[in-house]
Amino acid sequence: MKIIAHRGFSGIAPENTMAAFERAIAIKADGIECDVHLSKDGKIVICHDTTLMRTTNGSGSIQDYTWDELQAFDAGSWFSPEFSKERIPSLERLLKLVRKTDLLLNIELKTETIFYPQIEEKVVALLKKFDLVDHSLISSFNFQSLSKVKVLLPELATAALIKYPQEVINFWEQMSALKVNAIHPCYLGLTTDIMDKAEKRGFQINTWTPDQPEEISHLLKLQTHGIITNFPEKAQQILRQEKGVNSETSRD
Repeated sequence: MKIIAHRGFSGIAPENTMAAFERAIAIKADGIECDVHLSKDGKIVICHDTTLMRTTNGSGSIQDYTWDELQAFDAGSWFSPEFSKERIPSLERLLKLVRKTDLLLNIELKTETIFYPQIEEKVVALLKKFDLVDHSLISSFNFQSLSKVKVLLPELATAALIKYPQEVINFWEQMSALKVNAIHPCYLGLTTDIMDKAEKRGFQINTWTPDQPEEISHLLKLQTHGIITNFPEKAQQILRQEKGVNSETSRD
């Protein structure tokens, strides 16, 4: 099972900052998940929300600021004073960091509520530039964005974000039509039935965002392919413990 750091190691550092990404790499997480938007001047920036209020000292929408203007905002003090120098990072900066590793990069396109012109083309171009196509996965709640990515670069892996698959009509048919490689459901809606159906159709399941030990242990039993968690180090420990128990059991 892959342990993917949700917005970086966001349990101990401000989400979607270089500090969180560096800490995820330091503990050797299997992957990093991040969220991307476009600035007013077309720079790909990493932030979860469409607005700045929750995770910076700024206000308003990301799309209303240029890249240089965005760099004036403090993106870390809300979490802890020690991160006061953190700024909203660009995707390019993260790619420069990630290309030194072999981890998976899960880039979520935040296009479900705002139209960002050519964001798909820009992300694909950057992944090609840094030779990270084979180490990347593009996810989104916006299925049109996923379809566009597949047209631009069929070999680039994609994943459909969906809270509860069982509540969507013709869900599996939709997934097949999208040609996605993976499905990313909320862990609360993940069942053995969904896992079985995904397995039969060749889809991987990476689920978000289990943080409690009992949640992670449950997902291990379901044999989900990956978990996207704010506490990747905790998940690694639980995974090692489970492997140890299974190893002892097999020798008995």
